[in-house]
Formats: sequence, structure tokens, C-alpha cells
Amino acid sequence: MKTKRAISFTLVNLTLFLLLAALYRNGQAAPTATTYYVCDCQPGADGDCAAGSDANSGTDPAAPWQTYEQARTQFNSGSAGDEIRFCRGGAFDLGSGGSSRWTNNNCTAAEPCVVADYTPPWATGDEGRPILSRPSDEHVFELANSGDAVTDGGYTFQNLDLRCPGCTDAGWGFFLFNDVNDVLIDNVSMDEFAIGIHLAGSNSCAAGDAQCNGQNDRITIRNVNIVNSLHQGILGGGNELLIENSYFENNGDGSVFDHNIYLSGGSGITVRNNELYRSSLDVGGSCGGVSLVGHGQMVNLLIEGNYVHEDVGKANQTCWGIAISPAYDGTPESYNNLIIRGNRVENVGNVSIATGSCLNCTIENNVVVQQQPFGTTGIAVRPFAAAEDAISSNITVRNNSIATTTGVGIEVNEGSGHTIVSNAIQATGSNVNWNCFDMTLAAGSYDVIDYNVCGFSAGSWATTAANLATWQALGWGANSSAGTPGFMSSTDLRAGSETAVIVNAGHPTLSSTVDFLGNGRDALPDVGAYEWLGDLATVFLPFVLR
Repeated sequence: MKTKRAISFTLVNLTLFLLLAALYRNGQAAPTATTYYVCDCQPGADGDCAAGSDANSGTDPAAPWQTYEQARTQFNSGSAGDEIRFCRGGAFDLGSGGSSRWTNNNCTAAEPCVVADYTPPWATGDEGRPILSRPSDEHVFELANSGDAVTDGGYTFQNLDLRCPGCTDAGWGFFLFNDVNDVLIDNVSMDEFAIGIHLAGSNSCAAGDAQCNGQNDRITIRNVNIVNSLHQGILGGGNELLIENSYFENNGDGSVFDHNIYLSGGSGITVRNNELYRSSLDVGGSCGGVSLVGHGQMVNLLIEGNYVHEDVGKANQTCWGIAISPAYDGTPESYNNLIIRGNRVENVGNVSIATGSCLNCTIENNVVVQQQPFGTTGIAVRPFAAAEDAISSNITVRNNSIATTTGVGIEVNEGSGHTIVSNAIQATGSNVNWNCFDMTLAAGSYDVIDYNVCGFSAGSWATTAANLATWQALGWGANSSAGTPGFMSSTDLRAGSETAVIVNAGHPTLSSTVDFLGNGRDALPDVGAYEWLGDLATVFLPFVLR
């Protein structure tokens, strides 16, 4: 009989055997991940900075390498899970004319290769993120193999400060091309590039690469700060793309073709909890391009919880807030299951929220404030489409709160099967050109238009009806109200009291199930983005007003 000791010895041997089998492949031990340290003290570095040397091994934080090029070369030949760490308080001049390609087929989503920061031994605690600076029109991180597309990815970039003081029409912080997947860009700032992050397409897939689909999949961009880009903050698309908790300002050169964020296709895209400001400024400092735009073909796009704003007097007619609509000639475009909800859009100019060629889409719980001195539209569903593009169908516009000086509250003028309910609108001016609604399609194009509230002192209820009574005679809005919604103010669009017209006045079954703040709506839902919370509402005031 085996003794207890003998059984334990056998189990130990079995464990060692399994471990060795996992470590050895083709007679060689599996590589282990290594961390490499890099530190240089170019202009802009902390006063205590101590530069390393490329003659060092680089594996000791007290004896780091010195150059970006040494780090890049190691990254491209390293093992899965390897880390490149740039010193906090350090500054790196990347020079001109060298390669910016960072790509390694050993990295995986399960064992990502990391490029980030470290605290060097000489640090005193006040050091900023490592500065990586390009003096000319070149990229910092080019995630792209040459030739045909070969699937790669599994990269993490964190806690870096990227700059391009010499960029003009080229030079990008990140360039993803040729089927790059599973990338995290987190807590990285980008200043003065032509494009902050470019999520590009690909060449044809390489023969034999069964995983290649020619697209960027599972890209996460969060906590980034992209400012002063000559053209785009973020440009491109992908599948399962996430852009969240980030800040965008002064991206674009005043052209209508430049934007803070420009989405160009993909599926499962989420853009949430970002702040977008001062989009594509002209020589006078006024917004001249859509802040968050999307063209092409997209499925399951969610735009949620973003704060998109401009200053009063600093937005042109070409400045829009959020627009997901066709723009390409000869290329079919459509947006299936688009959701735009819980965003606050202020003073962006011509149109705050717009879409077209949208199928089964929802625009809900948005807060729109417009104080610009010209006519604007709060929410627009328009026929942007060319012959090859989809025609909008089954669009729901509900529980939005809109306060604007003059123009149109809500416009729905493309397609059929639409529902427009429980929206609260207030004209804050007295212009006779005001219309609460612009809906000129045949009556059969709309399924439901009701339980809306609109207050105005001049103008009309709709472009086709001077007042609510005329509108009701056409068969719409039996439960709507032509009265002041009762907002707290022209910028705080919560109900001012429980006696406000919008309280308990929403559609009983077709209203959104939660409000702007995520609170559930009761059996008598309110009109507009907010559900009345009584005294508890003051708890959320900082968030509501940003």
C-alpha cells in the first residue's frame, strides 16, 4: 500500500511534469514576460530627471535605456506580456525620419504587451506622465504591419503624454491599420497632432490568415485627452469600439470636414460620457464643423451621456452637435439600431442632434439648450440620403427636453413608422419664425405623435399647423399641451415644481423607462428628460448642469 508521503510525492512529480510540458514547445522553453525601463531628459523633463543609456540591460528601473527607438525595437521583437515603461518626469524627443511602427504578433488579448509609465528611483512625487514628442509630421505609435493585412493586437497604452509641436497636415498620435484588434488606449493625452487617433481600414488580408477581417475589432479608448488637432480628434471605426470618459477640444481647422470625433463605420460602437468642446474652430474662434459625426454604415451604435457644447456667439451655422447621417457619394449608407440618449448638447449652432437613413432608431432623454442668436433645430430626422442610401424607418423620439431661442424644436421628415412622444420644448425667444414641430410627411408616415408639451409666445405649433387645435384636428396630439413646460430655468430643464405641466403628463406606455439621470419612471411618467424627484432633485444638480 502506498503511504501518504508516497502519494504526495507522486502528485508533486505530476505537477512538475505538467508544468514542464506547458513551458516547452518544440524543445524550447516558453518565453516569459519581461519589463523594460526607458528614461530620457529632453526639454520639458522634470528637474530631477536622470537619463538612462541604451548600453544598459533596460530591465532595472535604476539602470534604464534612454531612447524611444531602443524601446520600439524591443517591443517589436518581444514576448507576449512584455512591458515597455517610460519614466514619469521624463521627456523623449522622437526625432524625424525614423520608424514609428509598433507591432508584435506574439502579443495577445490574454497576454497583452504594455507601453506605459513607471516611477523612477530619483522621483520626488511631483512627476508628470512621460512626454513623447514628435518634432515633425510623423506618428508616435503606428500599429500597422506592412503589405497585406495580418491580424495582430493585444496592446495596452497607458499614462502617456504625446505631443507633436511640429505637425502640420500629417502626424498622428496613434495609427491603427491592417487588422489591429484588442487595443486599450487609457489615460493618454494627445496635443497638436493632425489626427489624435486614426482607426483606419486595411489592405487585403494576407493569404492563410483565417482570423483577418480587414477591420479593427475591440478597441477601447478611455480617459484620453485629445486637443488642438489640426483635423480630427478621433477618425475611423471598427467593431466593438468603445470611446468613453474622455475630453476633446479644438480639434479641426474650421472646415466642415473636421470634427472632435468622426466615426466612419462598424458595429457595436459605444461613445459615452465624453466632453466635446470647440469643434473645428475658424480664424475667429467659432465652431465650424459637427462635433460628433458619423457616416457610412453602422449597426448598434450607442451615443450616451456625452456633454457636447460651444460658447454663445462662437458657433456658425455649419456647427452641429451630434449628427449620424449619410455624406458619401456612390456608397450606400445606413444606421441600424442607433441610440442617442442622455446627452446634453448646448449652443452648438445649426442642429443639436440629427440623423437620417436610420432604421429602428431611438433618440431619448437628451437635453438640448440653444442660446445662439439665430434659428436652430433641436432634433432633426432629415432626408440626407442619396438614391443608394437607406430611408429612415421606425424612429422613436421621446422624452427629450429642449429650450431654444428660435427655430424648430423637433423635425421628423424622412421615412415612416415614427413615434414622437413625451417631449418637452420651450421657445425662450419671441421670434415669429418659431415652430415646435416640423413634420411634413404624409399622415401615415407617423405611428404616434402625442403627449408632447411646447411653450412659445410667438410662432406656430408646427409648420403645418398654426396652433395645437389645428394640429389636433389633423388627428395628432390629443393629449399634448401648448403651454410652458415649467422648467427650472432656460438652462436647467428639470421640472421647477410638482405642479409643472410636464409632471405626470407623459405617454403612459411609450415613454422611456428611465430618465436622464437613470431614475426609473413611474406609472405616470413625466414629459421630458427628467422624472420629477421632489427635493431629491437637488442632489443631482451638479451633474445636471455640468
